[in-house]
Amino acid sequence: MKKVIEYFIKYPVAVQVFIIFFVLFGVFGFLSMKSSFFPLTDSEIVTITAAYPGASPQEIEEGVVVKIEDNLKGLVGVDRVTSVSRENSASITVEERKRSRYRCSVGRRKKCGR
Repeated sequence: MKKVIEYFIKYPVAVQVFIIFFVLFGVFGFLSMKSSFFPLTDSEIVTITAAYPGASPQEIEEGVVVKIEDNLKGLVGVDRVTSVSRENSASITVEERKRSRYRCSVGRRKKCGR
């Protein structure tokens, strides 16, 4: 470690070059970093969690879970909806149908079963 410090004291231009490369690689890494609000992978299982402090499981079932399940019944591609109601919270799991190998588009309607 002492030799590295001596080298940088002896050659201050090397320190500047090192810092410039460090900053450039940091900027390049930042610009090429991908971020998204929603996951980029397709998920076949979606979990909905609802908190209702102070409510009994029956109140959560009637006030929250039944309404969510009724809204999910009309969705295309939903295979199964399961729910668990407990004191203060409820958990609803939505399972999506397995997707076919081909995506549905205007030119591929026969392969999508339409």
